[in-house]
Amino acid sequence: MKKSILKRVIPPVLTLCVILTGSLWTISCKDDYLYDDSEPEWLGASIYDYLKENGNYEYYTRLIEDADYTPILSKTGSKTLFVADDDAFGRFFESNFWGISSYENLSLAQKKIILKFSMIDNAFLIENFANFYNGSLQTGTALRRHTSVSVLDTIPFESGEMLPKGPLWDIYREKGIYLLKDATLWPTVHFLQTPLQEAGISNSDFNLITSVERNDNDVHIFNIKVIEKDITCKNGYIHVLEDVLIPPSNIAQHLRENPNTKIFAELLERFCAPYYNEEQTEDYNKIHPDQPIDTIFEKRFFTELTPRYPDGTLIKSELLLPFDPGMNLYGSFTDMAAILCPTDDAMHNYFESGSGSILKERYGTWENVPDDIAMLLLKRHLRESFLATTPGRFDEMSDSENSPLPVTRSDIKGSYVGLNGVVYYTSTVYPPDDYVSVYGPLLFSERTKVFNWAVRQNDFRLYLNSLLSRYSFFVPTDDFFNNYIDPVAYAKDVKAVLKYWYNTKESTVNATVYQYNAVTGEVGDSVNVITNTVFLKERLLDFLDSHIVIGDVELGSNYYFTKNGNLLKIEGQGNDLKVQGGHDIEKGIKINVVENGVYDQANGKTYFIDKPIQTPLRSVYRILSETPGFSDFYALLNGFTGSSTEIFVKKTNYYGIDFNLKFFNTFNYTVYVPTNQAIQDAITAGLIKDWDMINAITDGTEKEAEIKKLERFLRYHFQDNSVIIGGEPVNALYQTATIKTDEEETQFRTYKDKYYRLKITGDGTNLSLSTEDYGSANVIKDNGLYNIMARDYIFNNNPQAFMEIDGTGIGADFSSSSITTSSTAVIHQIDNVLRFE
Repeated sequence: MKKSILKRVIPPVLTLCVILTGSLWTISCKDDYLYDDSEPEWLGASIYDYLKENGNYEYYTRLIEDADYTPILSKTGSKTLFVADDDAFGRFFESNFWGISSYENLSLAQKKIILKFSMIDNAFLIENFANFYNGSLQTGTALRRHTSVSVLDTIPFESGEMLPKGPLWDIYREKGIYLLKDATLWPTVHFLQTPLQEAGISNSDFNLITSVERNDNDVHIFNIKVIEKDITCKNGYIHVLEDVLIPPSNIAQHLRENPNTKIFAELLERFCAPYYNEEQTEDYNKIHPDQPIDTIFEKRFFTELTPRYPDGTLIKSELLLPFDPGMNLYGSFTDMAAILCPTDDAMHNYFESGSGSILKERYGTWENVPDDIAMLLLKRHLRESFLATTPGRFDEMSDSENSPLPVTRSDIKGSYVGLNGVVYYTSTVYPPDDYVSVYGPLLFSERTKVFNWAVRQNDFRLYLNSLLSRYSFFVPTDDFFNNYIDPVAYAKDVKAVLKYWYNTKESTVNATVYQYNAVTGEVGDSVNVITNTVFLKERLLDFLDSHIVIGDVELGSNYYFTKNGNLLKIEGQGNDLKVQGGHDIEKGIKINVVENGVYDQANGKTYFIDKPIQTPLRSVYRILSETPGFSDFYALLNGFTGSSTEIFVKKTNYYGIDFNLKFFNTFNYTVYVPTNQAIQDAITAGLIKDWDMINAITDGTEKEAEIKKLERFLRYHFQDNSVIIGGEPVNALYQTATIKTDEEETQFRTYKDKYYRLKITGDGTNLSLSTEDYGSANVIKDNGLYNIMARDYIFNNNPQAFMEIDGTGIGADFSSSSITTSSTAVIHQIDNVLRFE
């Protein structure tokens, strides 16, 4: 048999646990027991003799005898036993999950398990169970201690339905395997007054954790009360329990065996496999040479400690659990794990209604939910620390991504204390934010793999999952993710559109390049395929930013800002909603929501749409230079040619599609353009001079003063923040691009060295402007020169420094181009010039 051997690595916090049976622990941590090798006459009987002579421990002494432990427990040494009297065994035989009705029905393996699980290989008074050694003596915080059980005491042979579901187990299903549920030691969990106080666990908390009542100073081993403690014998101590101590399962095995948690358990067991354990196989065969076993397997869950499949293949990081719920020794002396496990009824109810119905619509059954999506749910419910999951801390719990977990006491319908943690049975499913946020529909859909890849690559998951915000998220479906005009290519000779598509074989996104006629809008043949991940990730980041609106878009306004400052035009609602970006508006293209493509989520709405939103491809420079009605204003702006005074720039740090405005800085702006007549009237009135007049001035100082005056005049027409007709009503002051340089009082009382302001008012159908000099102007709607959207891109280099997008030409590879940032603007024509003096 070819065997894959994968050693389990014990984390540092667990290394200490191994010391328990070593000399260091024995010397440092047990009670001072002076009679390991001699026995004073006054000390009394041995543990075995005490139980034998007492008369009420017949069953327990039979366990000792049948397990061949009479010599060990009759001599000097140091042991601690948690025993149960005959009355307790009588109750045990009446009802137990083993189905044992009499002592005679117990197998030898079961007898050994009962005995050795109630035995600790050191002598401890009850009060000292809370102490442990960790470089120095730690007092009052321990909750766990190792027992004498050996994992080789019983090795079950399992096959068929006894094994978990899945292909990693199917190969053994028919022939069966010897399978250890875990290969680490079996600890007890003890609850003493001091550790409980240290952990902030009240008696009512204890009741919720164990389902038993507790009074102050009571001691419990798991949920069994110690009714007599510290019986001193010559070879250790006896503590009497109210009931027989039967080893509980680890929490993973318990969920598998519990008939009310099958759904959650099956999801959990997708992430485990049988691993050949060479060490345990060799040890077992040394102990049992007459009954050798060829191969002993160990059931392990996928974690950072077990990051590979049995064949050695690396497991994807997103399929690793936060801890191994089947590892008996998970945690430390002072802590262990916890699981918030929804009952099957809770899982059914979640799937059939509420936010879980989207899962049912997509996958039909829990069995069909993909592993990566199931893992998100599991991680939300698996808690690495029991102490951080006690009832007193329910109202402050959050998951690993700091999202609150809204657990209440009334949600808890039962509990179980296992070897390595506590299970709370809950009547509620606590879905991960991925399920309920605007990201959820994208995550679940087979039609949105491109955008899902973009979200993952650009670390947008947590952003979209924020339940403290509200979003409108527009998602082009994969079959419509085409004809996107690349802005860098738009600046070059070879214009092109891209079709983004998901490469299933490589689990990544590619983009096919198609020829594009910018004049006619016609799309031609494919000419290239881009596979550069950095390029695709960066371009799709710009996509994401322009497809997310912070807030709702069905509030009655026609325009809303995207995350990166672009404006979207919205018409209609729900499935009849239509959306347009700046370029779409220019070309008369309306983007539709696909059929049944609206998802109402906990933090907003997700809209599946039939085309990517195309933001503006025209710069402010291009719009002003190509629009006849803006010609005089443009001529004044374009006259600044010196490096210190130029307004339109095309150089390092400013390279865009053509020329960019120098004083734009990754924000959204409004540009108010006076009519040509208003500009001429201002020149005639002597308010400003045109460039012919300025260039005719021979005095250098006077000329410089006029240039500066003109620059300040023009910059007062550029406003921070975009305002638009058709948007929300407005009545506010906004900064312009002109700085106040004197102390003269103005209408808006702007201080020196601050930017002059404009007051903008409008009811949604119009815009009026008031200026610092008490002047006014209005946006003109009659000629259609309003609400014109522009975007000034800044690229990482001059577009001409790159090859063409089809691979022709010279220069750097086109896929090395990137969008560094951009600014957006809305341009309106106004009926008057704006003055601040």
